[in-house]
Amino acid sequence: MNTSRSTPHTFDLVVIGSGVAGLSAAVEAAEAGLTVHVLEAADTVGGASVMSGAACFIVDTPLQRSQGITDSVGLALDDWGRMGGPTADLEWAGRYVADSAREVYQWLADLGIEWQALDQPEGNSVPRWHVPIGWGRRIVEVLEGRVQELGVAIRTSATAEELCFSAGRVTGVRIRSAEGVETLTAGAVAVCTGGFIGRVEKVLKHAPRLRDLPRVLAGGSPTAAGLGHDLLESCGAHFTHLDHIWVYPYGTPDPSDPSGARGLGIRGVTTEIWLNTEGHRFHDESLRGGFSGTNALLAQPERTAWLVFPAAEADRVMLIDNEYYGTPAGPNPEAMKKYWAESAHVRTGEGPGELARAAGLPEEAVIGAVGAFNAAVRSGADKDPLTGRHLAGLHELTGELAAVQLFPMAQKNLGGVRTSPDCEVLTASGEPIQGLYAAGEVAGMAGGHINGRAALEGTMFGPCLYSGRIAGRTVARRSR
Repeated sequence: MNTSRSTPHTFDLVVIGSGVAGLSAAVEAAEAGLTVHVLEAADTVGGASVMSGAACFIVDTPLQRSQGITDSVGLALDDWGRMGGPTADLEWAGRYVADSAREVYQWLADLGIEWQALDQPEGNSVPRWHVPIGWGRRIVEVLEGRVQELGVAIRTSATAEELCFSAGRVTGVRIRSAEGVETLTAGAVAVCTGGFIGRVEKVLKHAPRLRDLPRVLAGGSPTAAGLGHDLLESCGAHFTHLDHIWVYPYGTPDPSDPSGARGLGIRGVTTEIWLNTEGHRFHDESLRGGFSGTNALLAQPERTAWLVFPAAEADRVMLIDNEYYGTPAGPNPEAMKKYWAESAHVRTGEGPGELARAAGLPEEAVIGAVGAFNAAVRSGADKDPLTGRHLAGLHELTGELAAVQLFPMAQKNLGGVRTSPDCEVLTASGEPIQGLYAAGEVAGMAGGHINGRAALEGTMFGPCLYSGRIAGRTVARRSR
């Protein structure tokens, strides 16, 4: 909701950004009795969080135990470090892993969130990827409701343009809204503005390894413009590992974006194979995350591929990163009909030969790839002899087939502004900027680079929420 001109202009805490990190910070501070004001540059609340599946990497939970799964902090942290490599911040990661069941799972459950399923994405020794009913949108709604119960106003369409200082300490923020320019006085400011993934030019500026690719799409939220990064840079904050960009292999251009920069993530298909431009399969398609899936795609000619599946499954397809096409409740049939009609990167054909001709792929190679996959499914084998993919539950690719062209899609910033364990923003010398805090993706989820160069799935939403809680809690403790 928007505040009016009569809203007070002095607060204990101003939070910039209304995603899960910002809302969590606001809840913590307001529950401690502080006066809090939340600013959101967009005209709606939630940022990238409302578009997220919100599955969280959480350790030793009631849901795990109910399914007979034994997990531990040590096992989880080993998995984390192995995936993230030498740039993973295992101090921050260790805190998160140890606290995740209490600070994320149970806290959200107490607020009314139900955890509905477990999965075991690549790199995890046991299933610990927890999926909430209603995804990120439901979590944002619950947190927004709690913020409002506590009397905190959320002002949308209000852009923070400058942080105000006095005697080396942050004292407020200058904002621009429909009412004009004004200054809010604050005892502390928490920057929770997300990343810059929505701007391809910023992605390529900070990630040289992506500049030579023929095409990189912008995933995540279109509002992820790096506004918080600009604010923080202007006051001497230190950033780290901004080249650590998490890229998914299953992006396809959004036909509703005339610039061609925005991507959509494609999910929901039961039986799929990926074919490169030579018509060959090259990867276990069930490993479709940002680690081996992306590495496999980037090793192909032209760094692109075609996702091939039965056309009868088209009504199951979910397109993420633009809620016009679908929400946690399911796809929007009219929007999806428009997508299939307007996308320049969709092809259909009766059988593999016709599909190959429609997609401009070598016909003989495509017929051979589809035939080999179908033979593997018919054989009753446990695994695909070509890729090692488990075949249980898969079907032959027969009849009319559909194909969607895939491109690498930048989805998350794994690096960001450096913070202390209390989420204080740090300078290059490691000194805290008094009164200034950061949490969420602008801080590389937590601390600056909690994940390292690569991330286990679920280690983004959870740490964003966690660092937001720590920031709000720290401000409350120091205000007292």
